[in-house]
Amino acid sequence: MSAKLDRDFVAADLAAVDELLGNLTSRDVFAKLSLQSRREDLQRTLTELADSREVSASASLFFGGEPVLANRGIEASFGAQAMEKFQDLVTKIFAVQHTGTLGQRGAIPGKDGAKLHITNIVRGSFGFRLEEMASQSALLESPLKDAVDEATRLMEKFGVEDEDAFESEVENLDGRILATIRDFFGLLNENKATLRLVSGNNDKSFRAQTIARASERAKITTLDEREIELAGQLSGALRDWRVFEFRPADGRTTIKGSVGPDLNASQISEINHEFADKDSIASFLVKSVRQNDRVLRERFTLLSIRHG
Repeated sequence: MSAKLDRDFVAADLAAVDELLGNLTSRDVFAKLSLQSRREDLQRTLTELADSREVSASASLFFGGEPVLANRGIEASFGAQAMEKFQDLVTKIFAVQHTGTLGQRGAIPGKDGAKLHITNIVRGSFGFRLEEMASQSALLESPLKDAVDEATRLMEKFGVEDEDAFESEVENLDGRILATIRDFFGLLNENKATLRLVSGNNDKSFRAQTIARASERAKITTLDEREIELAGQLSGALRDWRVFEFRPADGRTTIKGSVGPDLNASQISEINHEFADKDSIASFLVKSVRQNDRVLRERFTLLSIRHG
């Protein structure tokens, strides 16, 4: 069980003991002594758990709704698909964190290092406990824990009401990760399921309305990448911050973005010295976020520049 869930269960037991103590009379001497001893044990455990720190990857997924029969069981097909899609999401995030990008298709790099195992059935509706089979003596957080926590945070962004927060998040998203999130929320929405996802100290609940919103967003959102060339003038490029500003000659507003990874600090300094405020032609990688063919955001990466 995760430290977060352990703390929740112990806190619930402590609240129940406090309620029982509050209902005792002066004649319930032995019951009071027993409950006070139990209360001290629970408080001690809660303090120990508060000081504990998870270093390996873990996630508990609690499902509700139509695929779940109270806390007794879950439809096998739904449960298997949900676990497969969550694992796929974590694997792709893990790959991006360690390689920087995913190819449009093909094998996912580092897949073997991103494996989670079902280690328990969790109640409170019905769900599964997933864990990394890591060394019990590890002191530092594992890379896979970062990927699981990021998956939880990213899924939450798809369900928030704030449209700007969602758009800002998806702007930096890999296309294959978007596709997996689309599949995951689509599965939950089609099956009228709800979800509570606990990883590390993150505890996120996805009600039916939230899942419907996330599913619709993922379904209508697409990411498009293309290379373009624009004539104009470079306002400047900062090598330490790896950012640039470029004034296109076609009258559009000043473009701001990041400098591509193939240009080192020395090259950025040379570009700034040679091309600042001079007519030039710049090559950009443009990543567009679209919903139903409407462009929500564009992100520009400077690839190269030459005299125009």
